[in-house]
Amino acid sequence: MSRGETDAWVAIVDDDPSVRSSLARALRIEGIRSVLFASAEEFLDGVEVAPPSCLVLDMHLPGLSGHDLAHFIDRERPPQPPTIFITGHDDLLRSLDGCCVAHGRLRKPFEIDAFLSLVTPLLQNAGGSQ
Repeated sequence: MSRGETDAWVAIVDDDPSVRSSLARALRIEGIRSVLFASAEEFLDGVEVAPPSCLVLDMHLPGLSGHDLAHFIDRERPPQPPTIFITGHDDLLRSLDGCCVAHGRLRKPFEIDAFLSLVTPLLQNAGGSQ
């Protein structure tokens, strides 16, 4: 893939600032633009006009949970962007079984290469290239 500007972007919703900055840095190195949000509510209030090409969503957020946010978007703001759920809790990953909005799941801590291997194809499928 060629690097450069594109309309594709990744929304990262996680209440841990170190996770947000690490994921954003990894994406930036690959030439992928990201926008960071500390909560589901911040995402809903501040999302750009164009929906993200990929949504990276922590399941365990204060306030509205990541799972609830994904379902809200699906019902109230379609189309649902490809969504990768991340969490430090095994039981939350299991709760996604049968969830149609999950395009990937990662348990924290995870390798950046595993993260990028999930995000990159979703951007390609969305028509975005780095």
